[in-house]
Amino acid sequence: MDFYLIIKLLHVLTATVWVGGGFVFMVAAEVAQRAPGPVYGGFSAVGARLGNLVFVPAAMLTLLLGIVLTIMSWSFGDLWILLALVGIAVSIGLGLIVIKPGSDKIAELAQSEGPDSPRVRDMSAALLHRGRFDLVLMAVIIADMVFKPGYGDVVILSIMGAVLAAGAVAFLVVKPQPAAVAA
Repeated sequence: MDFYLIIKLLHVLTATVWVGGGFVFMVAAEVAQRAPGPVYGGFSAVGARLGNLVFVPAAMLTLLLGIVLTIMSWSFGDLWILLALVGIAVSIGLGLIVIKPGSDKIAELAQSEGPDSPRVRDMSAALLHRGRFDLVLMAVIIADMVFKPGYGDVVILSIMGAVLAAGAVAFLVVKPQPAAVAA
């Protein structure tokens, strides 16, 4: 068996845990946000723990394995590799600078004010809204990995850029709308 294929499998598996886990978490958070009672605030506290236990380690392993694959068979001068590295760095930065501290603050607030307090719900909704950009970014990184665009692939690069820009405006610039809570 080829060592490269084993590393590639591990890279894809860790990326699946990272991106797939993030997607499932976002969908579950949307459901919890609309639930009456303390479900949502408690869910945000779980998110803080999941970040430390699952998302950060999976992201770091994905990055490390990607670097190993690049050293083995690719080049850091390939545009798609550069785009992936920048995208992953932005995602990890967003997680460490925005999502993790926000989740930790929400967890603390849920302890002191209760998981269903209006501040916990509002902060959770705002953080969930910003976190959606990370999913858009991950989708663009996955497209980058699949299409492997070079410097001349203007159409695919333009589409990826447009999707990223739309996601940034929708989830980083535009303020979230209050979610309707089920009665």
